[in-house]
Amino acid sequence: MKLITLTSPAVNIAELALLCQPVDTLLLRQDAVYLARRNDIVWPCSTVLALDTDLSVRQLTPATVVRAISAAEWVKLTAAASQVLLWR
Repeated sequence: MKLITLTSPAVNIAELALLCQPVDTLLLRQDAVYLARRNDIVWPCSTVLALDTDLSVRQLTPATVVRAISAAEWVKLTAAASQVLLWR
């Protein structure tokens, strides 16, 4: 499983889909958490997460397909991933 972190909402989902496999995980951080509230995005990975502190600071509630995680969960996820990528 690859962990792919997005930090900006200006992402091309079609380009991202070329990198992702269904078993990979997307993590929305920083301003990318604004994408978490959208229901119209067809995500290329089956698991989409958002960092809870970034959601909280921006007073956002994620859509049902996005699950909020803590910093501690992020660390565990990073350790478990076979590859960690930052996608801007």
